[in-house]
Amino acid sequence: METELLRTFLEVHRMRSFTRAAENLCLTPSAISARIRQLESELGRSLLKRNSQQVQLTTAGERMLRHAIGIVQALDRAQKDIALDDRSPVTVAGVASFWELFLQDWLRRVRVGLPGVAPWVEIRGAAGIAEKLARGETHLGFLYSPPHLANLILRELDPVELVLVSARPGQGVDAALEEGYVLVDWGTVFNDQHNRCFPHRPPAAVRSNSGRVALRLICSCGGSAYLPRDMADPDLAGGTLHCVEDAPVFEMRAYAAYLAHGEQRGLVEQMLTFV
Repeated sequence: METELLRTFLEVHRMRSFTRAAENLCLTPSAISARIRQLESELGRSLLKRNSQQVQLTTAGERMLRHAIGIVQALDRAQKDIALDDRSPVTVAGVASFWELFLQDWLRRVRVGLPGVAPWVEIRGAAGIAEKLARGETHLGFLYSPPHLANLILRELDPVELVLVSARPGQGVDAALEEGYVLVDWGTVFNDQHNRCFPHRPPAAVRSNSGRVALRLICSCGGSAYLPRDMADPDLAGGTLHCVEDAPVFEMRAYAAYLAHGEQRGLVEQMLTFV
């Protein structure tokens, strides 16, 4: 069975459309249909059914879906592994804000200090990281709320301190939350603390899941945002930004997580020495 047939099947399922799958795969709809027919012929079962709205899986298609995903992912991992020659692949996943805070510099140190390691880097949500850790598809995960998984080793990292900064000097917390406030999504823990402290705040002018985006925005357009102190320090020192003195400071605990019996545990622990 050709893996391209499986990839086509997965793309049609993902898009719920032969036409949109064809656009994504740079093929014609008739070529997509021919691939699906060939796959169904080899399996002896109908996998997809069309209605007036979208393409749906048959019962056999639902069963085939998980096998197709597993086969394609296994082949992709094998191709990456073989292409690395003598280097050891380690899959690293972190929530988006971690890369902004410290993982980019950490990755640079790993590449210099451990040239035999070939990191495969992903940005994912916390739930996705936990799921891939559980399946053994991610060797090392960085996240705020540690997942409750068996045989998982957790290493607590230095806490991240979030402070409210403003482009306007001498501004109080109430004014900062009203005038051009950019609400950064630093994750569930921060959101819960933020909502408890400011239950009646007005709607934020802008929302973002990137601290860097918020930083650039308030430096150029004015406003305020909760940012990591380390990220804001250069602009605080230069006078572009100012701490809102009466605002609460939020502390975020950060964790590195990896399986106790993971295939790359030794390399993962070496990599963590560079954090």
